[in-house]
Amino acid sequence: MWVVVPVKRFVNAKTRLASLMSESERESLAQVMLNDVLLAISSSLLVSGVLIVSNEVRARYAVERLGGLFLEEEEAGLSASVEQAGKWLVKHGQRGMLIIPGDVPLVSSSEIDQIIKSHRGDKALTIASDAAKDGTNALCVSPIQLIKFSFGKASFSKHIASAEQLNLAPTVVSLSGLALDIDNPLDLQILLSFDNETETLAYLADSGIARKVLPRRNRSAGKVGIGAASRLI
Repeated sequence: MWVVVPVKRFVNAKTRLASLMSESERESLAQVMLNDVLLAISSSLLVSGVLIVSNEVRARYAVERLGGLFLEEEEAGLSASVEQAGKWLVKHGQRGMLIIPGDVPLVSSSEIDQIIKSHRGDKALTIASDAAKDGTNALCVSPIQLIKFSFGKASFSKHIASAEQLNLAPTVVSLSGLALDIDNPLDLQILLSFDNETETLAYLADSGIARKVLPRRNRSAGKVGIGAASRLI
C-alpha cells in the first residue's frame, strides 16, 4: 500500500500556536512533526512507498532522504492535493492508497500496519478520525478514486457518508497516536504528557517551548501517563 502525505508550506504554519511560538519555531515544529510521520511510515512492514504532495522544498528533502517520492502541488487545498496524488498513483498502476497528515507526530508504524491490515476488499474504505471525531487523520481507499475527498471541517462524517452512498460499510479504526494532530495549545499540552521518543518531543523540550506550554502544576508534578493523556483526548 502506498501512503500519501499532503504537506502545506511550513511558512506561516500552525498559526493557532502563534501565542506560544514564533514563526520560525512553528516552521521547525512542522518540519519535525513531518519527520516523525515519515519515520513511522518508512518503518511499516506493509507500506510499498510514500508520496508527498507539496510546494515545500524541505518536505521534498525529508521524503527523498528516506527513499520516498515528491510531487509538486498543482492546486492549493488538501483535497486537491490528495486527488492529484491519487491520479499519479493510478497512472503508475496502483489500486489503493492510504492518506496520513504530516502533523500526527505520535503515529507509529504499528498503527499504520493496523490500518492496512483492517483494509480488506477490492472496494473498501478504512478511516481513523481525530480525537474530536471531526477530522480525518487517516483514510485508506481502494480503488483510489472510490470517493470524492472532503478534507476539512467534518470530513470524518463526510467520508463515511460517501462510502455509505456506495452501499459500503466503512471500517472505522481508533488509534491513539493518529488521533492527536497538533493545531492549538491544548494539543501541545496533551502531546507533552506523553514520553514517546520522537523528534517532535525532543524539539519542544530542547527549544524551551515545553516549559511555556505546560501549566506550572504539570511541570512540578511531572508528566502524566498515556492513560491520563488518552482521557484528555
